[in-house]
Amino acid sequence: METKPQVTAPEPEVAEIGGPSRPLRRDAERNRRLILGAAKSVFARRGLEASLDEVAKEAGLGVGTVYRRFPNRDALIDALFDDMVASIKLIAEHASAEPRAWDGLVYFMTAMLETQGHDKGLRDVMIAREQDLITCGPEKGSTVREMVQPMLYDLVHRAQREGDLRPDVAPTDIGVLLIASVGVVEFTAPLSSTAWRRHLAVVLDGLRSRPDGASAPLVEPALDDDEMDACMAGWKYGTQQADRRRA
Repeated sequence: METKPQVTAPEPEVAEIGGPSRPLRRDAERNRRLILGAAKSVFARRGLEASLDEVAKEAGLGVGTVYRRFPNRDALIDALFDDMVASIKLIAEHASAEPRAWDGLVYFMTAMLETQGHDKGLRDVMIAREQDLITCGPEKGSTVREMVQPMLYDLVHRAQREGDLRPDVAPTDIGVLLIASVGVVEFTAPLSSTAWRRHLAVVLDGLRSRPDGASAPLVEPALDDDEMDACMAGWKYGTQQADRRRA
């Protein structure tokens, strides 16, 4: 349970003595980055249940300073989500820049899972806000969709033209497989932060085009974008409270 700090007067943020009286924006931004860095570290170890008190201790700041920047844990999670969106943008740009589209697809899927494999907090943020990342509606979700979807469609179609990706794969298949792989990351995390790589290799091998056309047929049709949205709207990532011990 988080301990609410005693209400005190805000610490003054003024310029150096003798200078003009104005906020020290660089100090405020420095504190913000310290808090976000500490939150990533604490959440990576403890998940999103960690308290703001723990984040303040990790950052080496007073609890009141943390609460002034982020009045509750949800506000801090929102800020981490914004940082994650920025990192996804960089991953998408790097994937698009690969000369061969297949290499871009492999990079995109690997990089998305790699960041989560080492960071429980990021995994929890991804899980908690998965719908915002994929579906239209919220401003942030729309931004991510508009950023990632064209890149993914382009990579899929180019990889198929270049003969590396099986021709019956749809861009939404990549999205579904990536979401499923997040489950693999979460499931294997207690054992290893890299065990998911084995299973991603199996997925990538299944996506590869076979020169002799001997790939197993895909019996069911691919989801379209609207169906993908409907699945995301009703999807619950397992049951976070369920007992996950093996029977």
